[in-house]
Amino acid sequence: MTPIWSYVDSYSSSVDEVSTSSVNRLLEVLSIPLFILYIVVLVLVFIGFTQITFHFNKKAQLQLDFLVDDDSLEPVTILRPLKGIDSNMLSCLESSFQQKYPLEKLEIIFCVQSAVDPAIPIVNTLIEKYSNVDAKLMIDQDQKSLDFFGSNPKVNNLHKGYKAAKYDILWVLDSNIYTDPHTLRRSIYTLQNNKNNGSSVPAWLRRDKTVKMVTHVPIVASNSKHRINWGSKLDEMFMSTSHAKFYVALNRIQPAPCINGKSNIYKRSDLDKSVELITRQRILKGDGLKHFAKYIGEDHMIAIAIFENVDGCAGMSRDVVLQPVSGQNSVKEYIQRRARWLRIRKYMVSAATFLEPTTESLLSGIIGSFSVNVLLKDKSSINWTWFICHMIAWFVIDAIQYEKLINVTNNNVSSVIVPRKFHLGQFARFWALREFLALPIWVISMCGTDIQWRGQPFKILPDLSAEPL
Repeated sequence: MTPIWSYVDSYSSSVDEVSTSSVNRLLEVLSIPLFILYIVVLVLVFIGFTQITFHFNKKAQLQLDFLVDDDSLEPVTILRPLKGIDSNMLSCLESSFQQKYPLEKLEIIFCVQSAVDPAIPIVNTLIEKYSNVDAKLMIDQDQKSLDFFGSNPKVNNLHKGYKAAKYDILWVLDSNIYTDPHTLRRSIYTLQNNKNNGSSVPAWLRRDKTVKMVTHVPIVASNSKHRINWGSKLDEMFMSTSHAKFYVALNRIQPAPCINGKSNIYKRSDLDKSVELITRQRILKGDGLKHFAKYIGEDHMIAIAIFENVDGCAGMSRDVVLQPVSGQNSVKEYIQRRARWLRIRKYMVSAATFLEPTTESLLSGIIGSFSVNVLLKDKSSINWTWFICHMIAWFVIDAIQYEKLINVTNNNVSSVIVPRKFHLGQFARFWALREFLALPIWVISMCGTDIQWRGQPFKILPDLSAEPL
């Protein structure tokens, strides 16, 4: 007679086999979308890297310069909002006066709200120095009640210049940004000829779109003399590697708007028309910008308005714009800055923000090496050989890209702003720290709800506007 425990053991073994089989099947099913996600990320990395390699260099910029006919260029108004003193502010603002653009087609408007703003003497010095340039400083007329259209101080400040601009094409440029003297020529050529990095196909996924906004890749350069400047070095690392790569790739493919507000060109008439379609109300000429004062991320909302309402898309002009950073910036400050903007993006582009960790080297490598092992080797574990090769390849790509962006900015930068140098050891140290911090920063930003912006707490409402707390 067979002992009862033999049946029990046999039954337990069968249950274990069924359970193991079910788990393996589930892992196989989950591995398919994970592997697809991994491939999509690698494709974006490849596109961003190759676009930067072949188009963001002095030779490619000169090729584009050769095509520009000064006589055909349309007139432009440069708008620069100011508040306080930024790093290398004189050089940054002066770069607008030094644009190689027909002077009879150029206007520069500096906007400040307070009549005692410390940036005013710098602006007056430049206007006096370049008296042949049509430039003016605009200050809020009522100093007891400064212009207020919503929570966004940049929009409140810019509105007067936006409305008073002599020309329809506007270049909205932050006060802490330095630009190459040929940036405007290449940008207007890009806008007028429906180009994107010189290509006649501006948006790979939306070929019905027309270039109605020109964006430039923002780069940070740390020129701090302080020993405690790891935060600014991390900013520099993030902007020149991860951000630049995906910013260029997404603006080449353009499934949706992907715009950073540091430096953008668009037509006032397009934005005003977009606002009329959004609000279904007739607006006065030059009042369209007011609509975006309720948003913290006005750059993203402006891009969406142009993308959705006037069939526009963004084009790149093979230009980077440089933000010099000095002073003391700690790692903690870097984490707070990144978490704040991730938290804003969580509300504005939720799906993309939730998936963002999968675009970082570490998590992407884990996803790829695990899904490959399950699908190809039938093993429920990480393929460490694949993971190591993945990390090495990602590091090499970032190092090459970082050096190329250094070279293009050094070729175009003012001698006043200290050119960057590429040191492999320093790059490796800050690259590794940034990669390891990426996921913890994302977790911090996802867990919080309040947004600290310029010392004021805000919450994001369902319509994506911001409300002070």
